[in-house]
Amino acid sequence: MMVGRRQKPFFEMVRLLRTIEADHDDFASVKALNLLVLKEIIRAERMQDKHRAAHKELIRQLKTGRGSKEISKALRTKVKRTAGFINGYAKQIYIWKCCGDALAFIYLDKFAIKHAYYDTDHFAIKRDAGMIRGKEGLVSELKCLFSALEHQVPAVLSDITNTIRYGDVCLLGASDPVPIEVKSSPKQGGRGRRQAEKMEKLRSFLETDRAVGYRGAPGETMRQAVTLPERTNVEALNECIAEAKRTGFAISRPEPGIAYAVIAGARPDYSAIFEPFAHERWVFWTLNGDKNDFAWAPYTPFILTIRESHHLLDFIEGNIFIIVGASMDELCRQMAAPGWQIEFDPASDYALHCIHEAGGVVGIAQQLVARVAYEFVSLSWIADSQREGLESSRAMMMDTFGPFQQFDVEQIHNYMFGERRWLRSDSEVLFLQDSSAS
Repeated sequence: MMVGRRQKPFFEMVRLLRTIEADHDDFASVKALNLLVLKEIIRAERMQDKHRAAHKELIRQLKTGRGSKEISKALRTKVKRTAGFINGYAKQIYIWKCCGDALAFIYLDKFAIKHAYYDTDHFAIKRDAGMIRGKEGLVSELKCLFSALEHQVPAVLSDITNTIRYGDVCLLGASDPVPIEVKSSPKQGGRGRRQAEKMEKLRSFLETDRAVGYRGAPGETMRQAVTLPERTNVEALNECIAEAKRTGFAISRPEPGIAYAVIAGARPDYSAIFEPFAHERWVFWTLNGDKNDFAWAPYTPFILTIRESHHLLDFIEGNIFIIVGASMDELCRQMAAPGWQIEFDPASDYALHCIHEAGGVVGIAQQLVARVAYEFVSLSWIADSQREGLESSRAMMMDTFGPFQQFDVEQIHNYMFGERRWLRSDSEVLFLQDSSAS
């Protein structure tokens, strides 16, 4: 159980989040949410420590004891049980931090917040800070948080989120995250200096929209905003969940190329889910697995998209299962543009290979396409927003690096995924250009 017996604080967190969504200037609710999430995380950490100590002692007894087979069997059962408790509290901490994520996502641009999740020097997720309980400097961090709220700047403790991996307190007053390091001591060791350097690199990138060697990439990385207003199918998802709660199973197809299936107790009709897609190339996501594996970040947390609080609890506790399917053939059709060939590649880091007949190459990242599942965005919105940017992206590359060499489509396709200079944008598009043109 991820929430378990802590349903009262869970529902209070959801209530506070809905209140803040309705009034971004409700700083009292922002403060209350920070403190409640912090309290529940520390409580869960304390329970983890208790069970870890018990687990360690049980393992010691197993190794050193000379008891009967029955005693050894009972000890193994207890070892397994305490391990389950430790894992259960880890899952609970994850849910509490999802509520902290939700607070950040209410205020920040979702394409900007993801940069606070990744390392600035390597193409990898930045390690989190570890346990909060007993953390030196927590009092100073709270003072910083309270000061920001008193000055009417929304803020969140970085450690109560899964996504914000920089700083101690993150200011949420603008569209980009503004992490702040709260020094508990005037001395700064090697680790502190490295952290400060990474945070400065992140700050500079968010302010200037460009950086050299960002996330280990050769050359310069530039950020490009998505300008087309986002369209989602969140309402259709919630209607599908409500129908499944009434009947046990429901399917929704809110637009061409998108399907939601929600299972809530009844035996699912898998043929109804999959047979209509037999002649198309589809990608399916089982959302419960990614939630259980702590693999939702850096997408908009499900706390904000599953709107009814009891339905949200059902999803968290596994009482409902959600499957999302998206037709890549439909996405390729909608992405079609003069002079461009659009291809889907399930094995690549880039779901769509967009190849211009004159040599331009653009890759649409799997992470962007996956937003149709984790954020329930419209497939047609992804197609429209990326199709409009194909020519501008190609023109930008031409202006920056000069003319592309002329390749045929097959050569360009093979060239695209070699080790070449690349740029990553806020629209999660990868641009590649001929190294000889640099």
